[in-house]
Amino acid sequence: MAAGPTGPDPARPAAQPASSSPARSLWREPDFLKLWGGETTAALGEQVSLLALPLTAILLLRATPLQVGLLTALGTVPFLLIGLPAGVWLERARRRPMLIASALGRAVVLGSVPLIWALHRLSLPYLDITALVMGGLTTLFDIAWQSYLPGLVGTSRLHEANARLSTSTSGARLAGPGLAGLLIGALSAPLALVADSLGFLMTACSIAGIKKGEPPPSGAPGPGKAGEDRPGLRGQILEGLRYVTGHRLLRWTAAATGSFNAITMALNVALVLFEARVLHLSAGTIGLVFMVGNVGFVLGALAVRPITVRLGMGPTIVLSALCMASAPAVFPLAHAAVAVPVLVAGWFLRALASPVFNTNQVSLRLAITPPRLVARMTATMKFFVMGAMPLGSLAAGALGGTIGLRSTLWAIAGFALVPFLAVALTDVRRLRTSPDELRPPAQDRRPEPARTDPAVPATA
Repeated sequence: MAAGPTGPDPARPAAQPASSSPARSLWREPDFLKLWGGETTAALGEQVSLLALPLTAILLLRATPLQVGLLTALGTVPFLLIGLPAGVWLERARRRPMLIASALGRAVVLGSVPLIWALHRLSLPYLDITALVMGGLTTLFDIAWQSYLPGLVGTSRLHEANARLSTSTSGARLAGPGLAGLLIGALSAPLALVADSLGFLMTACSIAGIKKGEPPPSGAPGPGKAGEDRPGLRGQILEGLRYVTGHRLLRWTAAATGSFNAITMALNVALVLFEARVLHLSAGTIGLVFMVGNVGFVLGALAVRPITVRLGMGPTIVLSALCMASAPAVFPLAHAAVAVPVLVAGWFLRALASPVFNTNQVSLRLAITPPRLVARMTATMKFFVMGAMPLGSLAAGALGGTIGLRSTLWAIAGFALVPFLAVALTDVRRLRTSPDELRPPAQDRRPEPARTDPAVPATA
């Protein structure tokens, strides 16, 4: 993220001094490739556990829709509980050790599930605790790598780096559910988590191999700063909140992305139950549906740059939001005779638009944020956009047990219009400026929080 206090502006990105660095291909940057590989392996592991944990509850422990909703919600509750202080803490600490520790922690926690199952002690409360701890470690990992990335590649290559990370995440989403379905069908749901645990171990090893030294965090006291009046934890959290809520581009990003995440988690709960109990699909078929549908993630990630160049950032965000909002209306149309093609079509449409939307909105919010606030902005955004996820899970579980699973899917389809309107009714649709041109000018990198909201860039 930020370089150490080596000059009058400690918020200057670490990659800035190397003038030749922006011209060098990321394919020739071994440290970025290690982060890329580690994050991709972690994303694959998250996709496997996303299906393996609820199917363990459904198939082995006969969980009700509400219990499945609670289990899924607990995996995202930590974003609400620790997200904001984690952002401040990660500004005061180095990010790479946290990336390694959180990956190792997830390997241990997931590896315990098949062990407890083999001892015939597995229960829903244990799965709930597993989901909660995994969620906490995922929260730390996600905030850490997004805050670590600008200092590793430089701000001029953020969009390129995010596009490549989005491509690999799309590949993980493509392979993860299918791999989970095959492992569950061949081994059982708990034993599928063994491979997942090994994947997180590989993530830790990959990130541990990064050789580039991480500069002292901008939030930590540096030489000559002993007398500086630095805000405490509460003050720094409030500063991040004020920055996000006071910036109109970040406000719509939080509203739209949070709503889309709530919809995603609601679909994760309702669809797995709908496929298993209404359409009577096997674990392998459920995994196949997600895997084939997730081909859209790969195609969408590959299309991000040409689409954004042709349409502009704002129109691209609006168009991708429309596609993501339309997809949920396809799922409740599935019936026994046409279940698989209908489910694949709906998931493909949503998967196609997701990396296009996410790459642009993440690049936008990183580009318009002063470097010293990146970790707090990321944590605050995570608080809002990930904090909405347990609401979606719980709502889907509660509705599924009362109005039925198909009706729940129709309700989700109706709510999906909310994030699209949050995007379409703002001036973001006229935004065509590239992320590199949206980086805050020097006068916006001052310590006063009231002056950290840069002006909205001119639109074409």
